[in-house]
Amino acid sequence: MSILIAEDNATQRRYVRELLEREFPTHGPILETEDGTQTVELALKHRPALCVLDIQMPGLSGVKAARAIWRDFPTARIIFWTQFPHEIYITEIRKMVKAVEPPPAYGFIHKNNPESRFLRFIAAVLEDGADMIDPAFKDSFKQPLLTEFEAEALYYLALGLSNWAIARKCSLSLRGVESRLATLYEKLFVASSEGTEFEAYDKLAYNLRTRAFFEALRRGLINNDELEKANKDLESWLDRDRKRYQREQGGK
Repeated sequence: MSILIAEDNATQRRYVRELLEREFPTHGPILETEDGTQTVELALKHRPALCVLDIQMPGLSGVKAARAIWRDFPTARIIFWTQFPHEIYITEIRKMVKAVEPPPAYGFIHKNNPESRFLRFIAAVLEDGADMIDPAFKDSFKQPLLTEFEAEALYYLALGLSNWAIARKCSLSLRGVESRLATLYEKLFVASSEGTEFEAYDKLAYNLRTRAFFEALRRGLINNDELEKANKDLESWLDRDRKRYQREQGGK
């Protein structure tokens, strides 16, 4: 059966191809693409034994491509081979895997790993159907999963939206937003001073919204590329909601 390589860097794509041809000669042909959209097309057409996906690619990201592949090809075995191991991507991968039935075999490995480890990952996922997680990121795969609202709320906080605006954006009450943000803060600040002698002080010393933004940046739950996309989407929504607000005020 074939193996699909999706990587927009030609040098890295050639490296993986040569590695696979040398170490896994019974699997072929080797399919190649540098574009996320074409990745989905090739995977659904050829049903490869393994897909090796870069995360940041033109068209669709490797994560979005994997979502589309697993939707119609749920038994696909995928290795995410990336130099962008941000927790935002890890969170999305974990959510996707939980949603696929039965859970698919997959791997997640940083590109700076030695060739020997990369080969072990490929063999484990391709031949054994085992899940393989880069040891450097095992803790990220154990963090509490964020809900869809919580993941979006991190961007709203980073972009400066008030609770009032978040409530309108998400069709929630102010109390609903406050409750959900409190849960988000609990997930982000696992090691907090709550219940200790410093609790009162820390509540006065810290702005939770700003600390949430810092923690999201530190853990890679948001990044500049995704923040730019979120800002564009938000600007479009704000244009519409300003007009909605004016109509509401005019009706009073």
